[in-house]
Amino acid sequence: MQMSKRYTLAVFRIFQEEISASLEYGSKALGPPEVHVVKRLGEISRTHEVIYDPPNEKIVCTCKKFESEGIPCAHMLVVLRNDFIDELPEYLILQRWTMTAKDKCVFDFDGVELRESQSTHLGGRNIELVRAFANCLNNAPFEVYNKAKEFVYSLQKEKESLSACGSNSTTRWSTMSIPSSIDVRPPNIARTKGSGKRLKGGMEIAMVEKEKQRRTCSVCGKKEKHNKRSCPMLKEMLAQNTQEDSAVYKDTQNSTIL
Repeated sequence: MQMSKRYTLAVFRIFQEEISASLEYGSKALGPPEVHVVKRLGEISRTHEVIYDPPNEKIVCTCKKFESEGIPCAHMLVVLRNDFIDELPEYLILQRWTMTAKDKCVFDFDGVELRESQSTHLGGRNIELVRAFANCLNNAPFEVYNKAKEFVYSLQKEKESLSACGSNSTTRWSTMSIPSSIDVRPPNIARTKGSGKRLKGGMEIAMVEKEKQRRTCSVCGKKEKHNKRSCPMLKEMLAQNTQEDSAVYKDTQNSTIL
């Protein structure tokens, strides 16, 4: 009942889910500092530890849900219920989840409190005065109406005279001062670092590794990008043998003619 008046509707529904889940857990105190082991009823393996220190207004659970979401977890609620705590402590209620989250003061970047302009308050006050004036003139005699009309005209003239004298009091309430000069400098030029190295795929990496493991040619004995069939030395040897064979053939022909 307490949190239904403090939390917003959406957060209160999440808090109700944690309360329902806490009914499925049990806790056991281990000793100072107040360490409680919380586990689901019927389960043995999975447990959570809750450190509960009321004098220092401290309660921490190993699930870290309160630190991440700002809502007390079911394990905390079990420990509080076993300690006969009927209302949620204030240090477990975050202001941003309450209905009055926007009622606090708003500050600018310099830490100065921002307030509404006076015209906002004057507008509400004027509406209230108009309603009171209308209620006064409702079903009023004609003489009262004439007196009210003359009174309004006299106020209008007095306002115009005050405005002409420069004593207009409709100033704005603002704590921020406008600087006389603004020094705008160009931003520092950051050195571009590029897009980084391109990620290679598995096939491309395998081809590169295969390229690195070159075989030894059986003809020239070198580790080059060729085998014994495409070896340049083999081509030279074949060309040399062809020349020798042609010379022998010519000699054989000449001896036959003689």
